[in-house]
Amino acid sequence: MAYRTLTQAALSLLLLLSTSTLAFTESERKSFVISRADSSPVIDGLLDDEAWQHAAIIDDFHQTVPTDGAAPTERTVVRVMYDDEYLYIAADLRDSNPAAIQALQLIQGKLFFSDDRFWVTLDSFNSKRNDYLFQVNANGVRREALRENNSRFIEEWATIWYAESAIHADGWATEIAIPFKSISFSPESDTWGINFGRGIVRKQEFALWSSHDRQDWPAYSGEVSGINDIEQGLGLDIVPSINLRQERDLELGDSKNSFDPSLDLRYRITPSLTATFTLNTDFSTAEVDERQVALDRFSLFFPEKRDFFLQDAGIFEFGNIDANGRPFFSRRIGLSEDGEAIDIVGGAKLTGRIGDFNIGALAIRQDAFADVAATDLFVARGSRNVLGESAVGFIATNGDPGSNDNNSLLGADFLYRNSNGPFGQIVTGNLWAQQSKTTGLDSNDRAYGALLEMPNDILSAYLRAEEIQENFNPALGFVNRTDIRRYGTGVRYRTRPDKGRWRSINHRIDFNLVTDMAGATLTEQTRIRPVGLQTHSGDFMFVEWQSNEEFVEEAFDLFDRLNVPVGRYKFDRYRAEFASGMGRPLRVVLSVQDGGFFDGDRLEKYFELEWRQSAHFSLALALTENDVELPSGSFTSHLGSLRADIAFNSRWSWSNLLQYDNTDDVVGINSRLRYIPEAGREVMLVVNHGANVDASNRLTSTHNDVNLKLSYTFRY
Repeated sequence: MAYRTLTQAALSLLLLLSTSTLAFTESERKSFVISRADSSPVIDGLLDDEAWQHAAIIDDFHQTVPTDGAAPTERTVVRVMYDDEYLYIAADLRDSNPAAIQALQLIQGKLFFSDDRFWVTLDSFNSKRNDYLFQVNANGVRREALRENNSRFIEEWATIWYAESAIHADGWATEIAIPFKSISFSPESDTWGINFGRGIVRKQEFALWSSHDRQDWPAYSGEVSGINDIEQGLGLDIVPSINLRQERDLELGDSKNSFDPSLDLRYRITPSLTATFTLNTDFSTAEVDERQVALDRFSLFFPEKRDFFLQDAGIFEFGNIDANGRPFFSRRIGLSEDGEAIDIVGGAKLTGRIGDFNIGALAIRQDAFADVAATDLFVARGSRNVLGESAVGFIATNGDPGSNDNNSLLGADFLYRNSNGPFGQIVTGNLWAQQSKTTGLDSNDRAYGALLEMPNDILSAYLRAEEIQENFNPALGFVNRTDIRRYGTGVRYRTRPDKGRWRSINHRIDFNLVTDMAGATLTEQTRIRPVGLQTHSGDFMFVEWQSNEEFVEEAFDLFDRLNVPVGRYKFDRYRAEFASGMGRPLRVVLSVQDGGFFDGDRLEKYFELEWRQSAHFSLALALTENDVELPSGSFTSHLGSLRADIAFNSRWSWSNLLQYDNTDDVVGINSRLRYIPEAGREVMLVVNHGANVDASNRLTSTHNDVNLKLSYTFRY
């Protein structure tokens, strides 16, 4: 009854709020008219091309942090123009102290929160929902991402574009060229959503061209008009790859050499609709997962890192579900439960937008493995834009990549967003429902969810309700807890003092409840952060208290060693954490959490140290220790990683990751030497080495893999 009442309340609120009018009205949107370039500029970061003198100029930026709406302390001048094939952007980023400009990242695609940066976002359908993010630092290092539904970042997405930067006597400058071949757009419209931003890390100052309440989501971007007669050529990308591999089993003394060619094709049927094909797909050089330690009886969630599945990944997102209950999770394809790669014979994908409709379809042929036959897998996703900023859609999947059972799923969702909710605040909401069909499971195979949220700067609050029935089985998705109803609510209040050492002071409380279908409590957690403090340098600290209640229905083993028997447990936990600002060359994170844990105690200590000696060398050490004492015994888990990145320049890099986990008694080394002469062309040498650790802490090597991959993008 409580679940039904809460769901009905969320639905009623969504319907009521959907009648509101947008506060961020069309008349308030900033805009400019773009001009066509007389000649193509040389992308070198010098801004000395004559062509820039005739470009549209944007210089009316304002702060969002620290003081919303205030004039920036440094001037930014952006110039924009286009020709048949490229959108060109030049930014002159003045700085009164050029020697203090931070540019410590030289590896393409890596995050650079520690660096001064400039970015542009493009809503090429002017949907006010989704956009592309292109970001660059003073070294010319590029980073791109998708932003979907005004709420979700897909940071692993990648495409081809060009940027070069240069530091000069008055600051730094960057030049960007974005090929129209790299993005989707509607040829019927000459108006796109667009925004520009700048970050000055030493001041923790961020400025935007267009924003609302410190937010820069697509709903608050400005507009650029006058984009006409642009070309994508044939719209064809041909990406052949060659992978030379040596796999050595050091325990058995076996060795295998292989030569694996693969081919990816991307064809833009229209400027807004793309077909992608992959043959003999190879993922052996994808980034390795960072190891995690399970501290409960539920499966861990790892993000997708493979390029084929990340292309237009946002279109397949459903209901803004983070983990449990996702109908589609691409990591289920081509990977066994223990993370071993499974061959993919081939695949095809169709993604894009047609008018107000967003469509995605994925078909994969997964090869046989173990006792599972070769499998055909299919996903279809569609949605229609409604109510200004909202969308209604469906999803369907068919196939089980992990067994020979028949499995299918249907789902529908409504994503709501209103930029002018009560008091002009943002209001978002989700409603979704799914049903799976699995061989041998005939009922109780549905899942439902509702979320109402106000994600604003000063006051942020949410209300959530979900039901996942016992036999709900999204074979192409992710579910780690079924036969439950989940409720959640939380409030965060922030103040921003005008004076003093604190940039912001935060207070937060969250409550989560999980019950069985009869309403009996399975998990209950109250989490209170009475205070969280952020300094003007970006340092952050907080303290937290948790009250927990857990009912364990089936006994399980923690760390595969300590037994937690059936029973009801109540315990409190306390946490304190400090993290120094991202802009510091030497960054430290310290966290201590202590208190009860089921019918025992757990002390967790976390330490992270990141040292950026220069743009050419960085070192990051992370250590997690969990000291657990239960009636069944005690164990101290250690999880450690050491990352060393060497950048010879912005094209050559060598990244190394060493990981140690005493829960499984393993050590793993991943070493990646990468050469990117320009976007779309890559040579990569990857070495993976694994070892076991015995009781005397002696290492015994188990395997060694060497992969050399060459890929080249031909664009037509």
